[in-house]
Amino acid sequence: MKRAHLAGLILGVITACAAYEVAYAQSPEDFEEKPEEKTEGPSTLKTVAAFGLATIGLIICMIPAAKTFNSNSSYAQSKLSMINLLRTNPHQAEFMAKKMEGTYCEAIAGALKIGASAGTTDINVIRQATAPTYDGVAQGVVGKWKGDAGKAKVGLMAAVAGAGIGLAGGSLVFIPIILAVLAVSAFLRLLWFAHDLNSQILRGRAEVLPEVDAAIASGRYRAPPRAS
Repeated sequence: MKRAHLAGLILGVITACAAYEVAYAQSPEDFEEKPEEKTEGPSTLKTVAAFGLATIGLIICMIPAAKTFNSNSSYAQSKLSMINLLRTNPHQAEFMAKKMEGTYCEAIAGALKIGASAGTTDINVIRQATAPTYDGVAQGVVGKWKGDAGKAKVGLMAAVAGAGIGLAGGSLVFIPIILAVLAVSAFLRLLWFAHDLNSQILRGRAEVLPEVDAAIASGRYRAPPRAS
């Protein structure tokens, strides 16, 4: 009986000590209800920024890319048309070349004009006028496209940044992403056209420019009279 009484007394003391430690280990703040953490929803400011940057970037990329469709014909088609017109109706060839701005045909039009203004049928003299003119105009055309590509690169960066902001916390994220994809497509179209243009300029110099010299030397093309 005494052992049972002693064991119960020891158990009671241990229980009391444990309750005391638990009560004082927790501060009153631990019993207060903590407010639920609010999950951050889509930000209106981020949404507006994403849409704005993506839209502006797409417009900047699309403007120069749209110019690449001014001439729908390939080099092979335009070469055949230009050679045929230079042999039959050089003045119509000049008219056609002027309409195809931003291509090697623009250099052909310049070569026709300067070559005829030399006022001679000596093909060697004509070549001395047409070749530098063709090269100079062609370099100017390439320079314009390089400038447009530089502007489009800024637009591409803006569109991609807009898509990134949309992913970071804007709503309707798919729209800025679609706009950014379209901007990338327009930029790639511009780069492809600029690369192909260099090849066309070289081929046009070798294949079409001699027909310009022949048209002037044969007298089929004459410079229009100067306005008095």
